[in-house]
Amino acid sequence: MLEVEISVPPTAVLSKMESVVEAACAAEGLELRLKGTLAKCPGCVHWHFQKGAQRGTLEITWWEKQRRLWCKVAAGRKGAWMEETIPRLKSVLEKRRPTGHPNQ
Repeated sequence: MLEVEISVPPTAVLSKMESVVEAACAAEGLELRLKGTLAKCPGCVHWHFQKGAQRGTLEITWWEKQRRLWCKVAAGRKGAWMEETIPRLKSVLEKRRPTGHPNQ
């Protein structure tokens, strides 16, 4: 299993994080396959993304209560596309900080 933390700055507008994650993933060519929550993280938003017909599922979880955003790849769900996509997505999400400024 692989888990990658994505930093959330103190100035982030937490209510915008969900749309920022979805936009960043769409820009990477990722397709939303599932959106829900996790019992162990009450109130979180949990997504499953895939890249076309390629093998692999990238899980992303945003837990506003804990100010925590992370990516996870479960055992047996890794795809070749993830090696480049995860670091790039992490970088984009950390740079596209959803603050209250209209140009961000």
